[in-house]
Amino acid sequence: MSFTALHKHVTYMMAGLGLAALFLGGELSLFVQALIVAGFVASVFVEGPRLHQPGWQRGWNVALLGLFALAIVRGVLGEPLLPLALELTAGLQISRLCNRRSATEHQQIAMLAFLQLCAATVLSTELTYGIAFLGFVVVAPWMLALTHLRSEIEGHYPGDPDPGRAADVRRVLASRRVVGPSFLVGTAALSLPLFLMTAALFVLFPRVGLGMLSFGRGSPTHVAGFGGDVELGQVGLVRDDPTVVMRVVPPGIGPEITPPSRAAIRMRGTSFDRYDGRRWSRTLREPRAVRRYDDYYPIERVPDLDRDLPFEIVLDHLDDPVVFLPDRAVAVQIPGRVTTGIEIGRRLTLEPGLDLRYEADDALGLRYRAWVAEPGSRREDPEPLDAASAAPYLQVPPGHERVARLAREWTEGAISDRDRAERIQEQLRAMRYSLDMQDPGTRLPLDAFLFDWRAGHCEYFSTAMAIMLRSLGVPARNATGFLGGRWNTWGRWYAITNGDAHSWVEVWLEGEGWVTFDPTPPSRGEVDFARGLLDELSAMIDALRTSWESDVIGYDLRAQRSLARRFAQWMRELGASSPSGGARISADEPTRARAGAPLPWTRIVAIVALAIVIGAAIAVVRRRRDAQARVADVPESAREVVALYRALERALETLGRGRPLDRTPREHAALLEAEGFVHAAIVREVTERYLAVRFGGETLAPSELARLREQLRDVKPT
Repeated sequence: MSFTALHKHVTYMMAGLGLAALFLGGELSLFVQALIVAGFVASVFVEGPRLHQPGWQRGWNVALLGLFALAIVRGVLGEPLLPLALELTAGLQISRLCNRRSATEHQQIAMLAFLQLCAATVLSTELTYGIAFLGFVVVAPWMLALTHLRSEIEGHYPGDPDPGRAADVRRVLASRRVVGPSFLVGTAALSLPLFLMTAALFVLFPRVGLGMLSFGRGSPTHVAGFGGDVELGQVGLVRDDPTVVMRVVPPGIGPEITPPSRAAIRMRGTSFDRYDGRRWSRTLREPRAVRRYDDYYPIERVPDLDRDLPFEIVLDHLDDPVVFLPDRAVAVQIPGRVTTGIEIGRRLTLEPGLDLRYEADDALGLRYRAWVAEPGSRREDPEPLDAASAAPYLQVPPGHERVARLAREWTEGAISDRDRAERIQEQLRAMRYSLDMQDPGTRLPLDAFLFDWRAGHCEYFSTAMAIMLRSLGVPARNATGFLGGRWNTWGRWYAITNGDAHSWVEVWLEGEGWVTFDPTPPSRGEVDFARGLLDELSAMIDALRTSWESDVIGYDLRAQRSLARRFAQWMRELGASSPSGGARISADEPTRARAGAPLPWTRIVAIVALAIVIGAAIAVVRRRRDAQARVADVPESAREVVALYRALERALETLGRGRPLDRTPREHAALLEAEGFVHAAIVREVTERYLAVRFGGETLAPSELARLREQLRDVKPT
């Protein structure tokens, strides 16, 4: 590939990364993005004489002035300034790409791409920005090196009117020998120490606050069923939404365990007490702040770290900042945030109905640990539910007399509230689960569900059970959350998606408190929307994105201290290795522990040595192949004169007058002649004949070649 073609490819890679970075924050409309992509692609075909036409250049100057004037008018009319500024930078970049005549324009393209990448740091904190940044780290050294080389080549002939010297520039830029694969590999290797230095600075100097990074957070993930109200049918219809909203690691899952691919993990979000016949809502009450003990927030009590079991949870930024809890949760553990160098605890609020929420001002989601009571352990006796507190959970909207009669039929002969709840649950679970729902029209949805359709999704079943129990005088409420989980082998957690949204019933039983009942038929679990071959790829991307947000975006002073402690522990264990020569990893961290297998140092050293030997052999083979290719590029008629000129260069090197790489053969001959070099005449003659034959298509007679070789023997130290 010629130098010009390679430089063009690298330039477009650089410009493409910068423009793609502008798209990450979602500030530009799809129409503007399409225009930018069209301009970018069209500029690829702008070549040759058109680049040097004065009319072409003036046209672009007028277009940019028009774009700038239009942006001012739109800004005065009230359009947001940020998208206008991004559109201007994109327009400038397209302009430079369509006018890439010399090294100066390529330098401007590189600078604009860098500024666009800097702008993306406040536009987005997603994993896609990390990918763009890594691409920039690799491409930037190529761009800078090639642009500098082009500037040096062009700098030797600034405005030179000599057509022959201008032709030299074109020949050098069209040459395939200026740069090659080894140059690209070596230049790209420069990005490695740069990346390592940046990573070291990142680890040593963590952020003391989010600052502008919080500006770049995208819109929160929308989930149904956790706001102030929820319409009947709203939750069940998202069953086919594969968007991951939560990642859960249940207790007891270690590296040596292969969990089942699917699990029924119930994560409770909130509850609703008022039903108007078509919609559930929550009675608004003043929330109370949950008291914090270090990082622990007791819901029922402070956790017993020796007996209670931990669930590790990573929650995405949702439009409703609900803290989701597994069954039998007694407390949550949430690390504080570091703001301006000070660690500040999260503020949690709790409303009646066990509605636990957190302040989501940083828009980064939540990583926390939920402590649950050990199965079979006795929990504290609940406080009695007085008449005033029970009233909202006994409300039945008018018009549900048929539903009440059916409830009495199903529970005839029941001796307790638990017996009534179990009988209603059994009857409902015998019905059919379906997402294919009809519009009830003017009828009450429960009447249509229970007496006509006899099929529905979770909200219909839970609503029917709650209203039936209320009609029997048993306090009940509708609860919403998630039920499900798909194992992610890359992140080693259960991914819970929007499609796992679920609703069930919580019934007040004397002496037991609120008890969960799920009347939805078991066939709900059979409705699974697998994503085929893309499933594994989606899991890998989700694992990368979660690590990016947790370990990069969320890295602060607290994370730095934790990293330092783990490193110190690893060093201690490495020094106190097992007799077999390996270190044993502690299992103190329940979800991050690794098996204590000894590290195979001998095998590692052997693999590294073998890789070095193979790499050296590949480098030798490539060098020989490149040398043969260079010889093959020389025409048969010019090989003798090329060999003659190389002999001249070797002779000059022995005299200490070798030609530097940044100096052309003709320039070097002229310089030696100006300095009065004793052999300047033969140097000039051999150089001119070499250029005429090698690049001018002339021929060299055997007698003239012999004469020049004879004269060349005199170029030696005296």
